[in-house]
Amino acid sequence: MSPSGVIGDVRYRQLGDAWLAEGGWSAATVSTRRAVDAVPVALLDVGTDETHALGYGQVDDDPNVGVLIATMDDTADWHATQQLRDWERSHLRLRPGQRLLDVGCGLGDAALSLAEDLGAAGELVGVDASAAMIAGARGRADGARCQVRFAVGDALALDESTSRFDAVRSERCLQWLTDPEAAVAEMARVVRPGGLVSLLDTDWSTFEVDVGDVELSQRVRDGMRIERRRWSNIGGRLADVVRAVGLRPVAQTMATQTWDAWNPDESPTPSGCFSMSSLAEDLVDTGHLPARDRERFVSTIHTAAREARFSMALTMFALVAVAPTSGA
Repeated sequence: MSPSGVIGDVRYRQLGDAWLAEGGWSAATVSTRRAVDAVPVALLDVGTDETHALGYGQVDDDPNVGVLIATMDDTADWHATQQLRDWERSHLRLRPGQRLLDVGCGLGDAALSLAEDLGAAGELVGVDASAAMIAGARGRADGARCQVRFAVGDALALDESTSRFDAVRSERCLQWLTDPEAAVAEMARVVRPGGLVSLLDTDWSTFEVDVGDVELSQRVRDGMRIERRRWSNIGGRLADVVRAVGLRPVAQTMATQTWDAWNPDESPTPSGCFSMSSLAEDLVDTGHLPARDRERFVSTIHTAAREARFSMALTMFALVAVAPTSGA
C-alpha cells in the first residue's frame, strides 16, 4: 500500500517520488526530491502552466499552497536572500545558550541555520500562521543542535512571555500582515532589554522588468509603487517602523535580486517570482494597463525571455535594531 498523509481536508498518497491529491485539488506531482523530503504531503508540481498570483497572507486556504511552499525554497536560494542572511548572522552574533524567536518562520530554513550558533543549551522558537509551513519546518528540524519548537501562531499576538528572547528575527513577513507596526511591537515586547530585533523584507516599489520596451517597463514601475491590500513596500520603511515601537536601529543594508535569464517554456515563472499573467492582472487592477493589452503585455515579456532579452530586479532590505535597556 502506498504511504499517505493529510493536510486540511485533502488526503495524499505517494507513488514513487510523487504525491497525488486524492480529493479537493486535481492530482499533481511534486516538483523536486528536496521538496518531497522536506514537506512530503504539501508540495504540488507547478508544471508548465502559469499560476495565479502567489501570496502568503492566507497560505493554508490558498488552492496553490503547494506552489507557495515550493516558491519559499526558491526565494531562499536567491543570491539576495543569502547575502542578507549572511549579513544578519554577522550582526546578531548569537552565542551558545541564547534564545532566538523567528516570527513568520515559514519552512524554518533560515532559523535552523542560525540555530547552529545557539549550541546545545540554546533554544529556537519559530512561529508561523500556516500549519503547512510549520509542518515543513518541523520536518526539517531533525538534527538541530539546540532545542527547537515550531508552532502555529499570530505575529500580532505572540504567545510568548515578555523579555524571553535574546534575539527576534522576521524575514519577508511584515508585508503580508494587516498591521506590521503592531507585529514589530510584539517582537519588541518579547525581546529582552538590550536584545536585538532583525527584520528582512522586500520593497516591491523597486521591482523592475527590462525587455527592451520602455513603455512596458514604466507601466511596471508605476504600478508596483502602489500598495494595495498589503504593505508591499514595507522593506524600505523598516527604520521608521522600529523607531515607532521604541527600538533603535544599529545597522541597515540592502541587496538586489536579479534575473538575467528565464525560459517561459520550461518554467511558468522566474525563480521564486509570480507569473507574468499575474503581474498583468495587478497592473490592470491599478489602472496602469488597459485590460485589452493584457495578452500583449504577457506575450511581449515571454518573447523577450525566449530571445534572451529579459531581465528583472528587486531590492530587499535588512535592519537590526536594539531594544532599550532598563531605564533607557
